Amino acid sequence: MAKSVRCFVLLMVCLIPMLLVTGCWDRRELEERTSVLAIAIDRAETNREHYQLTVQIPIPIKIAGSSGKGGGSNSDAVKIMSVTGRTVSDAANNLQMRLNQRLFLGHTRVLAISEDIAKQGIQDIMDNFRREPQIRRLMWPIIVKGKASTLLEIKPELAQIPVVFLMDLVENGSKMGTIPDQTLGDYFNQTSNKTMEPFMNLVEASKKDVSWKGIGVFRGHKMIGQLDREQTWSMLQLRNEKKGGDVIIPLPNTKDGYVTFRPHFVKKRLHIDKAKANTGGSSSSLVATYHCELQGDIVELTENMKVSPEKFILQMQALIKKEMESRAKKMLQPLQKQYNSDILKLGLTLRALHYRDYWETHNWKEDFKDFPIRVIYTIKLRRLGMEMQ
Repeated sequence: MAKSVRCFVLLMVCLIPMLLVTGCWDRRELEERTSVLAIAIDRAETNREHYQLTVQIPIPIKIAGSSGKGGGSNSDAVKIMSVTGRTVSDAANNLQMRLNQRLFLGHTRVLAISEDIAKQGIQDIMDNFRREPQIRRLMWPIIVKGKASTLLEIKPELAQIPVVFLMDLVENGSKMGTIPDQTLGDYFNQTSNKTMEPFMNLVEASKKDVSWKGIGVFRGHKMIGQLDREQTWSMLQLRNEKKGGDVIIPLPNTKDGYVTFRPHFVKKRLHIDKAKANTGGSSSSLVATYHCELQGDIVELTENMKVSPEKFILQMQALIKKEMESRAKKMLQPLQKQYNSDILKLGLTLRALHYRDYWETHNWKEDFKDFPIRVIYTIKLRRLGMEMQ
């Protein structure tokens, strides 16, 4: 009996402290936070040495469906606020002084940076976002032509909250394989890795619209150029096995004839072998060859070719192959000779396969521009489309 009493007392001694320390003692209600959905960074107009920080803050009570009431317009559903500071942290502190609740960055999905700042270098800006624990690595960093704040001020008619429209544009474009899914975490990994260089999506914003223009190419933390849409699609095929957009090609021996090829599947193989004597390249005895297989459909043909289906397939496959290899060369030319930026991650494979015989004795940051790269496409047509006879 005494033993049972001692066990009961010991159990209560263990349980009572546990009951006292339970509960959300450090909780913070959502109503006590000011959530930021998007951040834009520009140069301050009054002092070019300072940064202008613009944020987009949702107003829950004015969003459609809140409290059973109808929502307001785009401008009513969000609040745009701008502050300046010597650094990003200084500007954020100045913003906090104008808010009645604590600033919360855990829901921020878009970081917009002006093209002007990106070309000057963003290492000091990214240092703050790398250290801030609230910042999510899944945030999308985006370069904006002109002022970055214009991206937060757009009023699209297809979405109540402007930044949600932009998020859907990037997310759906990534699912379709036409826009790179480049996150803040990817940028941090790429700038910390000696085998590759980073890039960011590039957009242009107007009053009611935003358009994806391609990608900004970086060397380190500084933007040094850009690739347009077609060049970016070639890069995505070789780098990420993404299909890219439709390929519209003029038909030979016709006045205004065009054929449209829509890729559906991409398969890429990269081989790095010893270079032959007639292979160019002054920095190595190796050559990289990308073998890229595209499977897709003919979705439009504006001129009747008047040939048999078998001959038509062979002609179209040869025509598309020539066009895709030409696009790949147009992508590699500025990437190597003008920008000298390995956003293809070729250095990652090179270091893995040829560490002793190449990587240890070469400076990839300098040698990439002269490294011989070949691209060979294989085209397979799955469907030619229906045609009335």
